Amino acid sequence: MAGILADILTLIQYQQMYLKYTEQVRLERCLCCGKAKLHRHGSYPRKADRSGESESLNPIFIQRYYCPDCRKTCSVLPECMPPYRWYLWEVQQAALTLILAGKSVYAASKEIAPSRHTIARWWTRFNERFLLHKDILCNHIADLGRTIAFNDFWISCLQEIPLSKAMRLCHVAGAFIP
Repeated sequence: MAGILADILTLIQYQQMYLKYTEQVRLERCLCCGKAKLHRHGSYPRKADRSGESESLNPIFIQRYYCPDCRKTCSVLPECMPPYRWYLWEVQQAALTLILAGKSVYAASKEIAPSRHTIARWWTRFNERFLLHKDILCNHIADLGRTIAFNDFWISCLQEIPLSKAMRLCHVAGAFIP
């Protein structure tokens, strides 16, 4: 299980915070049972920078914590990094924006890194969970309630907040995120 640190929108910002301010990265309570006083349980490397540039930020170290009460571990991710995904939210936002603008999945895959199968999977998951995400996000941004259709909703939402913030809000509410 992973907790998400709000307002950390880049990997560079996360690395600086991780190295200098480790207490701000610390979880206050267990994500499974809610008890306090978690123990640091090391970290694990994650290959999150898939930009292909020669000065890669990889590996990114993700802090882990152990709960002595429920005996489970949990991690702390920055807002820019989705749990269990290869690509950052900004890549998924770029793909979603291209398709909302009328491009095909194939054309979107030619402009950004993921394959057309990956982008199609993201698109399908966003469509499947549309009503759930809409309900959660409308609680935070009232103007989104004026939209009805999938495309209108996501265009309006992405004009208000980045996809990473929208998905963090859904994650905190307990919804599955694509």
